[in-house]
Amino acid sequence: MIMTERAQLEQAIAALEAQRALLGDAVVDTALAPLRQQLAVLDAQAGAEQRKQVTVLFADVSGFTAMAERMDAEEVRDTMNALWAGLDAAITTHAGTIDKHIGDTVMALFGAPTAREDDPERAVQAALAMQEALAAFRQERQMTLAMRIGINTGAVLLGQIGTIAEYTAMGDAVNLASRLEHAAPIGGILISHDTYRHIRGIFDVQTMEPIHVKGKAAPVQVYVVRRTKARAFRVPTRGVEGVETRMVGRAAELQQLQDAGVHLQARAVARRDLRERLEAGPQGLPRAGGGLAGGPQRRADRRVHGPDRRALRARRGA
Repeated sequence: MIMTERAQLEQAIAALEAQRALLGDAVVDTALAPLRQQLAVLDAQAGAEQRKQVTVLFADVSGFTAMAERMDAEEVRDTMNALWAGLDAAITTHAGTIDKHIGDTVMALFGAPTAREDDPERAVQAALAMQEALAAFRQERQMTLAMRIGINTGAVLLGQIGTIAEYTAMGDAVNLASRLEHAAPIGGILISHDTYRHIRGIFDVQTMEPIHVKGKAAPVQVYVVRRTKARAFRVPTRGVEGVETRMVGRAAELQQLQDAGVHLQARAVARRDLRERLEAGPQGLPRAGGGLAGGPQRRADRRVHGPDRRALRARRGA
């Protein structure tokens, strides 16, 4: 009998829970996080197909085959599990969903099952975090591993496929992300223009020459992500790029917002005036008859300075 993906996840979760006393809460919780996330995806999307805009990330670890030739199978397994624990955490920390692992490759989705306006930014941040995690792992284990990452944003079909009803994303956007991963430089992050237009101003990127990829008639414009900008600015990307439209059918709501803004501004001015009067002391407070404490004469006195003010006081004393 072929076990479904859900049954496999539930079995794996149960096995890890049984080892909690031996392994400790920290280890078990870290291992359970991606499994529970995948189970939540299955629960949320079971039996339903959806078209959504998502950002797809493919990452491939190079050097894995050469490493495996020098190690026992159990050692390879333990090493890769430790590596993927760190890389998967970089994905899930930035709200990504791990779609699948295929050998030394991982596919992740940003925007499914939950969509966010900054999904492309989260995907690129996750990619940078993955490269940092791999660098730390490489230094710790003294291994010559590297990683290529490809990222693309576009419409996909989310649904279940195959005899075990595996939930995944399908479509041209997925295929292009995979092609970009293969075309990415070793240790680099290659993104499409459809991703770039959502994250420009946030990351330092290098514009590359358009590349030819399988399945595309025209060359594809690509960019290499270097790092996060020290001072990022976000460019609005709502709607269709280059097309500006005005909102219609919300005149009453807009008027309410504008009235609320005027009211809040008036309250802010009143609070500022009161604060200035309090800081000025008793002479700045209003009196019962109106005006400031001390009356017009004291205010006039405050406008007189130096010898003239001393002379004025002398005349009053006389």
